Amino acid sequence: MERVDVRGEVCPRPALIVRDRLADLEAEALLVEGDYPPAKGNLTRTCSKHGYEVEDRSEAGNDGFELVIRPLDDEGDNA
Repeated sequence: MERVDVRGEVCPRPALIVRDRLADLEAEALLVEGDYPPAKGNLTRTCSKHGYEVEDRSEAGNDGFELVIRPLDDEGDNA
């Protein structure tokens, strides 16, 4: 799984960084680590809208968030 760290970035930078990484993704999934709460919601909505599964792995009480983003195949299943 590839990783991208967007901690310290505010919108729209996290979405732009993740978009670029997804375009070049060679692994089955991308782990996104961030700390700006609006970016978490924005990434979840945007990636879901564009055909990606988004799994929230954030832990309660943690200041940041972790999202695992996976491309879906044509039938809506994980590739």
